[in-house]
Amino acid sequence: MAEKGPKSHTNNKMMNQSQFQGTYQIHTFDFYDWKLFMWFASLKQIQHVVHLFIIIWDATPIENDMDLAIEFNDETSKMVEIIEELNSLGAVDDLKFSKVIDNYRDYRYNNPALKNKLINSAWKSLEASGLHDFSHAVSEQLDVCSNPQKLSLRQMIFSRMKSFNILATQMSKVKETSGTNSLLKENEKLKNQILALKKENSQQQAALGNITNVSWNYDDPNNAAKLISDIEELQDLLSDFTMVQGGDYKINDMTSENLLKDYKCQVEYPSMKGRVVLGAVLQRYVITTILKEAELYLKSTPSSEDHAIDISLECDIVNATENLIRYTELFKDNRKGEDEFTKITPDRIRQQSYSALGCRGFSNDEHPLIKGTVDKLLNELDKFRQVVDKETNDELHDQAIKITRSVINIFCFRLKTQSLKLKHQFFEAGHDVDARLMQGSFGRDDSKRVEVEVCAFPCIGVFNGDDRSNQSVFTKAQVITRPKRSNSGNIDK
Repeated sequence: MAEKGPKSHTNNKMMNQSQFQGTYQIHTFDFYDWKLFMWFASLKQIQHVVHLFIIIWDATPIENDMDLAIEFNDETSKMVEIIEELNSLGAVDDLKFSKVIDNYRDYRYNNPALKNKLINSAWKSLEASGLHDFSHAVSEQLDVCSNPQKLSLRQMIFSRMKSFNILATQMSKVKETSGTNSLLKENEKLKNQILALKKENSQQQAALGNITNVSWNYDDPNNAAKLISDIEELQDLLSDFTMVQGGDYKINDMTSENLLKDYKCQVEYPSMKGRVVLGAVLQRYVITTILKEAELYLKSTPSSEDHAIDISLECDIVNATENLIRYTELFKDNRKGEDEFTKITPDRIRQQSYSALGCRGFSNDEHPLIKGTVDKLLNELDKFRQVVDKETNDELHDQAIKITRSVINIFCFRLKTQSLKLKHQFFEAGHDVDARLMQGSFGRDDSKRVEVEVCAFPCIGVFNGDDRSNQSVFTKAQVITRPKRSNSGNIDK
């Protein structure tokens, strides 16, 4: 167990215990309780709030409690995100504080000696912030606090971090407004040019009959912001659907371990981290299973029988759309002319057709593709885990329907409604980490010493080979990382 507080203050513990007796009691009040309360309320620097967050978690045993371990991972990731956002707003000079969080999380699982060193450093920082005479009191108080009480303390910390964020945002807006006013003054001479360009653009629109690539308004479901929001909602649905942690689930260790090997995961299994990786692998497994079923169906031969037309409508529309796009592309390339209509026709057909499919495609739960895919998903997941809680199990079917339709709707239809046709890309185990394309619990400085363990959700964007200048990221991939291994087999430090 790590020593509480720096060694230079160990003798504080030998002082008259009655002097600090109140600080060790949870349900009594003492002068020193008030002093500690005032100290908590007076923390003004981000580094002290971060160190307090670490100290509280260090007093919380998570090794034998799966729910607490998940909560620990979630909260540390959330803290890193907040710090990175503060960095982007200019509230912190660098990301060393997020690095502290990342290191503590890593050391807690893998390196007790470095973890203890980091904890002692955090105590020194807190003592320097005004806790000089009370560090052991706080340490012993935390040891006897219940988990709900520690949770309340961490919620207080997140509230403080949120206030930092709000203040930084307001300051950023003030700077931005000031800068904008300055730019407007400097560019007053360009006003007439801008008006002239607008007029010219309006004339061009009139000449073209307003035929351009479809531009979705704010309320349209194919608006980029709405699409990103729906992608994030799908990520949450998948996370719940593929849950393997907790007492509600019984894991088939043999098939699960084989699945991890199939995806070339190196995590030790069974283990706490192994279950986290397994959940991520199952998310990818669900997405790829749905897409395989949908692509097979949509590439099938269009129906020619009247009684089957209703069932095959989506398939027929996709085939007709792709043929029409191909023909209009050939028409554009092989027929001479200078008009703008022909150039934009393939893109307009794509956007309009897939927009309609995205709004109404496979809206019937009884459609054979939806029913068949849902049944396959539930049967496949049963190979790796069984849901022993009846209420949770009863919800799986409805979840599977919602996820199946959402994956098809987004990946097969709505990604094709944007001005540039979007694609998705999974990253394989062992792939180098690229913060531009991926997000996960790694800091900017970690990218060279970690690699992909599993990619749970793909990156969505415009990809043109290895040329980064022609790539555009719509949403980042969700990945779990692992330390890189050197040629000798030792983990790189």
